[in-house]
Amino acid sequence: MAAFRHVCDFHGLHASQNNIRAPRRASADLCSFQVCGLSPELEKSRRLSEMRESALPGFPALSMTPNGTVACLMRCLIVSAFVLTLLPGTALAKVTLSSQTTVLIDPHEPGPIQLAAKDLASDLRKVFGTPVQVVNQRSEAGPVIIVVAFDYNLPARVARPSGWERFRIQAVKRPWPGEPSRQAMVLTGSDVRGTIYAIYQFSQQFLGVDPLYWWTDHPPAHRSTVDVPSGFSETQAPAFRYRGFFINDEDLLTGWRSGIPDGADISLETWNRIFEAILRLKGNMVLPGTWIFPYEPQVEAAVSRGLVVTEHHANVLGLDTFRWPKDKPYSFETAPGLLEAAWKRAVEEYPQNAEVVWSVGYRGLNDYPFWVVDKSAPASAAGRAGVIQQAVNREVEILNHRYPHSPIVFNAWVEGARFLRQRLLKLPPGVTVVWPDDGHGTIQDRGEISAGEGVYYHTAMIDWRSNHFSELVPLERIRHELGRAAKAGATQYLIVNTSNLRPVVMTSRATMELAWNPKPWIADNPDHALAYLREWCREEFGESAATALEKYYQAYFQAPANYAPAADARMGDQFYEVMSRMLLVQLSKGTENTPMRRFGMRQTTSPAQLAGRIASACEQAVARWENALRLAEAARPLVLQDRRKFFQANVLSQVEINLHGNQMMLDVAKAAQTTSAAERIALVSSALGEAEEIERSLQAADYGKWAGFYTRGDWLLDVPLTINLERAYIGQLKGQGMPENVLVRAQDEGFAYHMITAYQGTQTVQF
Repeated sequence: MAAFRHVCDFHGLHASQNNIRAPRRASADLCSFQVCGLSPELEKSRRLSEMRESALPGFPALSMTPNGTVACLMRCLIVSAFVLTLLPGTALAKVTLSSQTTVLIDPHEPGPIQLAAKDLASDLRKVFGTPVQVVNQRSEAGPVIIVVAFDYNLPARVARPSGWERFRIQAVKRPWPGEPSRQAMVLTGSDVRGTIYAIYQFSQQFLGVDPLYWWTDHPPAHRSTVDVPSGFSETQAPAFRYRGFFINDEDLLTGWRSGIPDGADISLETWNRIFEAILRLKGNMVLPGTWIFPYEPQVEAAVSRGLVVTEHHANVLGLDTFRWPKDKPYSFETAPGLLEAAWKRAVEEYPQNAEVVWSVGYRGLNDYPFWVVDKSAPASAAGRAGVIQQAVNREVEILNHRYPHSPIVFNAWVEGARFLRQRLLKLPPGVTVVWPDDGHGTIQDRGEISAGEGVYYHTAMIDWRSNHFSELVPLERIRHELGRAAKAGATQYLIVNTSNLRPVVMTSRATMELAWNPKPWIADNPDHALAYLREWCREEFGESAATALEKYYQAYFQAPANYAPAADARMGDQFYEVMSRMLLVQLSKGTENTPMRRFGMRQTTSPAQLAGRIASACEQAVARWENALRLAEAARPLVLQDRRKFFQANVLSQVEINLHGNQMMLDVAKAAQTTSAAERIALVSSALGEAEEIERSLQAADYGKWAGFYTRGDWLLDVPLTINLERAYIGQLKGQGMPENVLVRAQDEGFAYHMITAYQGTQTVQF
């Protein structure tokens, strides 16, 4: 240790993203040397310190004669190597944070930074158990401070980084000579969001704050002090330019925390938690709802937190097509003037200070291809692509007139991607192609994705076959597909459809970590998805449970039955509910010979034939789901006591929902294959028991603040509707008749969206 104290360090040397930390500089009687090839900024703010010439054991002193430069350099390199060998076990000089630490932020800093700084103060209170002081003047600060500095209070020795959303965290001794502060952690950035990321990265890296803590119910550990190596400096910047979440098909969030009093679908307090989560994951963009108007309060709230607002493929330019007036034609073929007027009005309805990534395109009402309802539409693929081309060209003209040079994307959902691949559609200059996945995590570009493009990705999806209550997209698929986009340079835009977010926190976090820094995900080592899984299990459930839960998750993602030959055509939790109801409706109506083709299941001519294929797939999955449940049960006693409620919600309930759903689907499929009333009663009665188990598993996930999350707003999958239909069909088989209202509801796919948008009242699109 005595020898170590004679060793100088590399003061201010940039610490790379793997967090190599440098010790502080020693005294002034040092040899020095010039490092060539650094940028002027790095030469100024991260120059190498002089090296002390005092002897170390085994290292004789070297002459400092003019001819001793090389010898001095050699000595410096040897000493630095010696320092690095000592670092892991040596007590370095450090900045010690505690409840006495002061947070300094000027009151004139931008509003989004102020909100993030409040979150930092809250994080510190959780860690230290008592509020920390937040001050606005340097004279009020204590000896140890955390400085949030964008426009104000940046110490002279800290260089603000340059570039897009780059952050810097740096430890500084005596930030302002003559002021009371002796040690400072400086959090700054190249722009507003860069500074916000510095705040949240500091909380995650040093305070141990889970970026999704509110969604995982995971507070940071209590500590009396937090140490940061003196001289610590770290700078990072994102790989994907625009990256964020699409809160889509938000029935669970809307039913659980209604925003009707706020004039929104979801309460603004919950929206704020969504925005906070995006920013803590270093995202910069949000699509705040499925069918919304540009002037709604959640849009303004997103802007106030510093987020970019974007749009999806059906609400181009912000036009809420779900609220198109029933007495007006929606057709770019026969009434282009109406659409143009509506697009212009929607563009003008955004908050004036909103930063928007605009989406262009043309789909029909309620997110169908436009020719489904527009009888004037061309019949050929080339003709249909031509209509989309004309609409896009006009939309771009509208934007260039109102907001020139603004970012524009074309979300190539379904037919859009097909027309691009067929070279039937050519986008105007300045429009970014955004390739969609198939709802199961496989990007639909067929190898064409290229530099400057983007991705629309799903960790949850409503397509009546994917996942809404539970995880479904394997981490390895995320690594492969988004890694493929990153390798191609398609890093301009990434929107991740998370639906209600809570059920898919693990995979949603993975997408954002990859978007920020894809390097470890796309390295030659293909095991990063597994490394991420291990770290997730350790962070969320504790070290002792990590290995057992790693095995569970691997089994879980391999368990689902396939509804079609494609490797990713896996039955998600909504398949069980929707397909069971479809088959039961056919049986109850006696239309058992009516052709029924859904979800890529071709060459089927009747419900019985379709059911045969489903039954075979579900039967093979039974053992896989039972194995996954066994592994989850084995892990339960290893989980930290205070993490067991979250374990119930995001592990046990999720595997139980799928296990019972798979068995329910199997029972209903078998019922569709027999003509015996007695056998059908027995099989549907068994299916009813499985459906009731699903309901119990959902209720078990609704603990504490989450009470009612899976049950108050279950309007899309609608487990109670499945239960009612099963009971009604059993009654029908026993001669009691089928209630008409149950049949009508079982075939109504629009009910959920009327519930989600109920807060809009009678509002319609304006022109």
